[in-house]
This record gives sequence, C-alpha cells and structure tokens, in this order.
Amino acid sequence: MITVEKFKEKLGLSNQPSWLHVAVDASNATQFYIVGNGGMGTTISASIESYSPEIKECVVSMINSGELIKNEKKNLLLDRNILVHYLPLSAVQEDGI
Repeated sequence: MITVEKFKEKLGLSNQPSWLHVAVDASNATQFYIVGNGGMGTTISASIESYSPEIKECVVSMINSGELIKNEKKNLLLDRNILVHYLPLSAVQEDGI
C-alpha cells in the first residue's frame, strides 16, 4: 500500500509517469477516486476505498484545509464511464507558500 507521504509526493508531480490526481464523482460528492497514469495516454482509477483509510483521511483533510480545490469543469473518467471533478492542488500549495 502507498503511504500518505508517497501519496502527497505523487499528487505534486506533473508530467511524470507516476503522477496521481484526486477526483470526485460529479453526481455523488462523497465518492472519491484516485486517478493515475495508465500509460499510452490513458488513465486508470480506483475508488478511494481501495486505499488505506489514512489516504482518505488525508484527502478529506487536504480539502478542508484548502490544499485541494474542486475544479468545476466536469471530465469523463473513461475507465469508469462517469463524470468527475478533479481536485488539483491549490496554487498556494503548488508554489510551496
């Protein structure tokens, strides 16, 4: 299982093969997904419940503190055929301020 520290590290990666993103179901605000690079220009996702409870606690904490912000644009999570909102790191978090 991935640790919270590694998870946070991978959230900060962009244009790297091991990046991760958090997404929330557009029709169910309590359902989160962890989305990663699936290779060949695709993504692969897993329900946050398939990760350790510490990862979900981390995501909820990051949302509450403003580290993760909801992108209002809906995107298709192709491997699940559902619409989601991505939760990118806030600009303040990305700049390390």
